[in-house]
Order: sequence, then C-alpha cells, then structure tokens
Amino acid sequence: MLTLVHCADVHLETSFPDVRGGSARRAALTDAFIRIIDEACRRKADVLSIGGDLYESERAGPQTMRFLCEQFARFERPVFVAPGNHDPWSPSALLARGDLPPNVRIFDEAAWRAFPLSDEVTLYGFGHTPAEPGRPFANARFDRGKVRIALVHGSDDERCPPNKRATAPFRAAEVEASGASTLLTGHYHGGYTVARRDGTPLFAYPGSPEPVKFGETGTHGALIVTIEQGHVAITTWETAQTRLLERSCDLGGATNEHDVLARTARALDGCGANDYVKLKLSGVVAPGTRVDPELLSERLGALLGALDVDDRTIPCDYDELAREPTVRGRVVTDLLEAARGSDPERAAEAEKALRYAVAAFEGTPIVP
Repeated sequence: MLTLVHCADVHLETSFPDVRGGSARRAALTDAFIRIIDEACRRKADVLSIGGDLYESERAGPQTMRFLCEQFARFERPVFVAPGNHDPWSPSALLARGDLPPNVRIFDEAAWRAFPLSDEVTLYGFGHTPAEPGRPFANARFDRGKVRIALVHGSDDERCPPNKRATAPFRAAEVEASGASTLLTGHYHGGYTVARRDGTPLFAYPGSPEPVKFGETGTHGALIVTIEQGHVAITTWETAQTRLLERSCDLGGATNEHDVLARTARALDGCGANDYVKLKLSGVVAPGTRVDPELLSERLGALLGALDVDDRTIPCDYDELAREPTVRGRVVTDLLEAARGSDPERAAEAEKALRYAVAAFEGTPIVP
C-alpha cells in the first residue's frame, strides 16, 4: 500500500485586513502546516503533495524559506509541490532560491511532467508560472502506470464559489478523458471530493488547513490518500482550529448602553478564543441610546480571537422623520433616498451621513 498526504492553500504569510487579530491568524497557518507534517510523519506516509498556494509570494521571505525547508527535511520522504497562482514558479520565486532539501520536487512548468512513485503508481504534476496557464486538461493524456495521480492547482468549472477567480479551469469530463485515476488539486478553500459513478474518487480538494476568508464552506484540512492493488481511496483529515464567524444582533427597541451590551453578549454565545467574529448590529434604537462599536470590540472581543462590529442600527424612525415639514425632514429625505439607491458606495456614505445628521439635530454625542 502507498500512502500520500495531500494539502493545498496554506497561504503562509497572508495578511488579514478583513478583521482584527491578523497576526494570530497568520501564526495559525504556520501551526496548521506543522500539524500536517506531524500527521504525515506519524502515518509514515510515502509522499507529501502540495497543490499550490503554499505561501503568498509578495510577502514571503527568508524566514518562510527556512521554515519550509525545515518542515520538508523533517518529513524526509518525497515532497511534490505544484505551484499555484499565489506562489507561481519563476527563477526568482522563493522555492527557486537557496538549497531545497533533496527530497523536494517542484513542478516548475505549465506542462504535465511524470514522476514514478512505484512500479504501478505515477504522479503527474503541472505548475503555475506568472502567465495564466489556460486549461491544463485540454490536451492531457496520461498513460504511464496502472494508477495515475494528477496534481495541479486549478478551478473546478462546475462548482466555482461566488466571487472566486478561476485559474487553470477544468471539468470533470476533461479529468476523466485524460486517463487520470484521481486528481489532487487546490485553489478552493472549502474541501470536497467528486466521485465517478462507481464511487471512486475522480478529483478532490483538501480545503485550506485553516479558514482564510469569511463565508468559506466545505472542509478545512488535508487528504489521506491510500493506493492499494490499483484502487485509490481518499479520506479527509480536518486540521482547522480557528473559525471565521458572521453573527448578527437585532438591537431594536434598545433604550440604554447596558441593554446594548447584554444583547450583543447573547449574540456571541458559543464563541470562544479561537473564533474571529464579524458582528452586524441592526434595528431601531431609542433616540440617544449609545451604541459604541469600539467598546463592544474591546469588552466582548477579549474572550475571542477578535471581534469586529458593524453598526447598522438606526437611532430613530427615518421614514417618520422624513415626513416632518422641517429642515431636518428635508435633510433626512434627501439622505434616505441616496442610502436606498443602487450605488453601494454612495449608499454606505449616505447611511453614515444620516446617522450623523440626526444625531446633530438631536444634540446627541456622535460615536464614529
């Protein structure tokens, strides 16, 4: 039996501007890769494969290189890397510098290259370079060995997540027509496996070892691939120890700051130290009620990985104010129209201006 551990989309050195706690999240990516190497060593896996986006090329440096070399050397057995769109291979790429451990092989061309793993198993790898690689399976034909494993960082055309840029796209029919027994891939951060009609795995994504962006679905981990008597089996090993959560809290009718704090605390029930949370506040609060996002982030976020608060509460009934035959009524009418317009950026600015304008008319201190 041959055992292969496959991971992808580790994204070492990623910055996280979307929520507080970016440094801790960056460190969590490093920790996750160490856990994958630990597991591969524990299982005495024969091969480690990496399906691209191991690191962010624009931020990775000598420290990243030293770390990777240490981990690759620790595994000792063969490591195969198919670079992705965030870590494409070029003569100046991180993994082209210095001396990689002798057990590491980089697929450094946007073309398929074969490497025998045993008498019966052949690994075919395809790497990204700075140029967009096109469709890697368009003319691919694999015929070496009884079991043919393909490795590439690419996009499943039929299941592309919303707002995800496609790169090296492929379809299930193309993979099957190529002669590949199984494709091990990367690019989508939520892992899943697509099977043939007979139930055997056609291709699989491990998902990123830790969640990278809010809204990702699917598993986050590594794949344990076993090949025995010509049959390929895949199981998922979940590695994520952090969560990215989006919560909401309706503060409708809140009359004071104590009420606001109590309700937001309840909205965060079940969240803990490894959770990075975006909390959206909504509802019409009583005039003059203080909603202080900075206070909420400091007090309630102390028990979390991080907390970002998006205050969308309304300090009064805007529609009722708009009906007033006053200057305030006219200001609210104009801003309300812009806030409900089709231009998202202008709408967001108008919504903020509404809050400030009403507070100014009321003489209420403004919390930015």
